[in-house]
Amino acid sequence: MSQRVARLLHITDTHLHASPAGRMRGVRTDETMRAVLARAMGNGDRPDAILLTGDLVQDETRGGYERLHELLSGHDMPVYCLPGNHDAPATMCEVLAEPPFQVGGDVQLGNWSLILLNSHRAGEDAGLLSPAELDRTAGILNSGHSSHYLICVHHQVLPMGSRWLDGVGLRNGEELVDIIDRSNKVRGVVWGHVHQASDRRRQDVRYLSSPSTCLQFLPNSDDFAVDNRPPGFRWLDLYANGRIDSDVVWLEPEA
Repeated sequence: MSQRVARLLHITDTHLHASPAGRMRGVRTDETMRAVLARAMGNGDRPDAILLTGDLVQDETRGGYERLHELLSGHDMPVYCLPGNHDAPATMCEVLAEPPFQVGGDVQLGNWSLILLNSHRAGEDAGLLSPAELDRTAGILNSGHSSHYLICVHHQVLPMGSRWLDGVGLRNGEELVDIIDRSNKVRGVVWGHVHQASDRRRQDVRYLSSPSTCLQFLPNSDDFAVDNRPPGFRWLDLYANGRIDSDVVWLEPEA
C-alpha cells in the first residue's frame, strides 16, 4: 500500500463572531466549532494540518479572527486558510499572519502541493477568481514541483444542483476547470460555501464539498432552506501515489 503523506482536517464555514455567544440562524457557532475540534482532535489518528476554506467569521470583525486564532493556535500543527464571501481578507491576513497560520499561497507536503485560492469578491456572495489567481494556478501546475495537487477554494467549482446556491457559486468556475483539465497532476478540488457534503469525479479528479461546522443547507433545493443535518467536517488523507481517501464525520446527537 502507498505511504500516506499527510492527513488534513478540513473544516469550513465556521462563521465565528467576536462574542462567543454569537449565533447564525440560531446556532451558537463558537459552541459547534469547539465540538467539532473536540471530536476531530480526540481521534486516535490526529491530523498533520488543518485546512479552512473560508467564511471563518460571520461578522467580519477582528474579534472573530482572534477567536479563531485562540481556538486553533494551541494544536501544534499548521493551519492553512483562505477567505470566503463573509470574510474580511485584510483583517484575516493581519490576525493570522504568523505561524502556525498561513493565508493563501501554496503549501508543499511531500510530493503533494496544496493550492489555496482566493475567490472573495467584495460586497457579493458569489465568488470570482481574478486573472492573477488563474494564472498563478496554471503556473504552479506547469512548474512540475509536485507529483500531485489539491486545489482548495471557498466557492463551489461545479454546480450543486440547487438554483439559489448555484446563483452564488464561483462565477468563472469553468475557467478553473479548463486549467484543471489541461493538467494531469490535479487529484482533487475541495471547497466550502455550500454547507453540505458532496463527492464527484470528473476526468479522474475528485471534486469534494464539505459540511459546515455550524448548520447545513438543504441539498437540491431551488430556494434557500436549512437542512436538519448536524455540524460536520471532512478528513482528507493524501497518499504518495496520488490517492485521496476521504470521510465526512457528522456530529450526530447522542441517543
